[in-house]
Amino acid sequence: MTSDVNPKRAVCKCGELLPEYADRATLAEIISKRLFPVTARTIRSWPLIVKHPNKKAVHNVKEALDFAAEKLASTPGFKQQGC
Repeated sequence: MTSDVNPKRAVCKCGELLPEYADRATLAEIISKRLFPVTARTIRSWPLIVKHPNKKAVHNVKEALDFAAEKLASTPGFKQQGC
């Protein structure tokens, strides 16, 4: 019998091909490593197309990365002042 309690999720390292589809937890890990910190719960609120094979929500990785990159690019930047 297998247990799905806290399975280790594979995170794509630099140079490896990304999967075409991934669940929200895996997407959160990919986006957090490449762009900015994000949680699976936040990704749930993004306007992405979701598919439910075997009742598991999966998203297109390229679409999610594109949306995250747009979100980062549209955020204003500013210099912090040290104490």
